[in-house]
Amino acid sequence: MLRKKYFIFHIILGIIIMLTIPLSMFFVTLPRFVTPLILTIYALSFIFCMIKYAEKTFDRVRLIIMAFVILSISLFGTYCNPYYNSLNFRTDPDYYSHSPYAVLSKKEAISDLDYAMYYLKKLHPAFYSEVPEKVQSRYDEISKKISAAETISVCELSQDIEYIFAALRDGHSYVQMNINDPHYMKHIYSYEQRNGKIKAINGITIEELVKQTAELYSYEAESWQISRIKSSISTLEGLTYLGFFAEKGVTYTYELPDGTTEDITCYTDDFITYEEYYKYNSLSDTETADTPFVYYTVDEENSAAILTLESCSYNDEYISCLKEMFTEVKEKGIKNVAVDLRSNGGGSSLVADEFIRYLDVDKYNTGTLKWRWGCFMIPFTYNEMENDKYTDLTFTGDVYILTSANSFSSAMLFPQYIKDNGLGSIIGEAPGNDPNGYGEIAMFKLPDSQLYMQISTKRFFRIDQSTDEFLVEPHIPCDSENAIDVFYETIK
Repeated sequence: MLRKKYFIFHIILGIIIMLTIPLSMFFVTLPRFVTPLILTIYALSFIFCMIKYAEKTFDRVRLIIMAFVILSISLFGTYCNPYYNSLNFRTDPDYYSHSPYAVLSKKEAISDLDYAMYYLKKLHPAFYSEVPEKVQSRYDEISKKISAAETISVCELSQDIEYIFAALRDGHSYVQMNINDPHYMKHIYSYEQRNGKIKAINGITIEELVKQTAELYSYEAESWQISRIKSSISTLEGLTYLGFFAEKGVTYTYELPDGTTEDITCYTDDFITYEEYYKYNSLSDTETADTPFVYYTVDEENSAAILTLESCSYNDEYISCLKEMFTEVKEKGIKNVAVDLRSNGGGSSLVADEFIRYLDVDKYNTGTLKWRWGCFMIPFTYNEMENDKYTDLTFTGDVYILTSANSFSSAMLFPQYIKDNGLGSIIGEAPGNDPNGYGEIAMFKLPDSQLYMQISTKRFFRIDQSTDEFLVEPHIPCDSENAIDVFYETIK
């Protein structure tokens, strides 16, 4: 009876070990010592059962098989699974960091630095064979810097770790402050209403700032870096990250449509929470109401339909909207369809596949990729896809994709599918990341600073490998703000 209890305990222990994998993915972040600890306990339990319980060969074989299965699942799920301890599948993940001004001890900062490097080495395809020399050099530099200090602010740690990540030139992999309630420069709205464009801050032009902050952001295309800079200088916390201090006064230079410029100097009190920003600018509920992420308009006079897609969310709402649009397109004999991706930061590539189902094409290419799972690099070849067409709504007119530097990730894949398969034309600016780059992120938080971190797990290869383009360049280049006008000029 006692021997049976040993075996039951051993089974329960094995189940607990396997449950730590979904636990880490869906509920809590487990310390790195957990897996080695419970596997050590399990090994001792295994030895004990082999001595005390497994007197028969059948029992020994059963114990060995069970141990092999449990160890395989545990090791693979912990050390190969890219989503172990990630935030990707948690119901209500907390993405927010501590205040940029919060102070960390040397021990805490080094712990966060090593945590970031551990997952970077474990997950990123660039680290599959070895640590890139530039990354290792920067890690050594930052490690020495932190070790020489007694304390460090959350903002400084964010700068230091991002400096390491920036060596990869991967816009999907970065560490940043994710502030819960950031403070916005309160005059932004009034200048936006006047179509003013930010040209400089404290006399430093955006172009000069791009050079000065080249190692403070992870990016592939300079246009994406500019986008992140403009986002940073709109908040008090972002200015702190860039080394500007509102208590001393920060001067914004705006250029207006008539070519004139205006300077406005802001101090700490000029940066307010979003709720205060809403009240200060007397914004109505209509002006701030959430718009759907996908919607369309049909212009019968110009035989045009424009689908606006704010994010690449593949769901019933998107599928339904697309069907409604192409139904109306067919009923009204519309000859031109455009997809507006200018404010789209990405999501699922399935949105492009669903759109192509309405086009008159039997097959199309989607490129190839390699997916990093710990010590495994798994190749995927999707070179040619059968197009499961909606034959009753097939569109045979002209297709246009409107893009900007803010079109990122899957919003870059969408125009790539269209361009490299010869399915339509691109209008606007090149999307903000390299089609021969990285993606499919795993998301984490650093344990002490609570800095947000995401790391690419896939290496993508462009569909058209014969091109010498660095980015998905538009057929008709123009300022993204004018893309709609250029679209109408083109179809006329």
